[in-house]
Amino acid sequence: MVIYDKFITLSSHEKYTMLGTEFITTTFNTNTWKAIHVIAIYKPSTLLFSTFINQLQKLLDVMPTYCPIVIMDDFNIDIFDQNSTQPNELKILMN
Repeated sequence: MVIYDKFITLSSHEKYTMLGTEFITTTFNTNTWKAIHVIAIYKPSTLLFSTFINQLQKLLDVMPTYCPIVIMDDFNIDIFDQNSTQPNELKILMN
């Protein structure tokens, strides 16, 4: 759920599904920024991590870079697993 006030207007809302991963993109226009993009992402635990990274990269490649992007996630990744490379790979992509 996203709460917004009279200074922010909802300008678009779209939902995509790729191989079980759900992407919901919402764009808000504000008085101080041209837009703020909010992306909610759900990755099923059964989806290969490499496939998910490819999907996420494709989405980020088409997002505009002139305004803030907020990503809310349910990636099903254990970021505290010291034997896994997934948290580092995700951090590199997000940078």
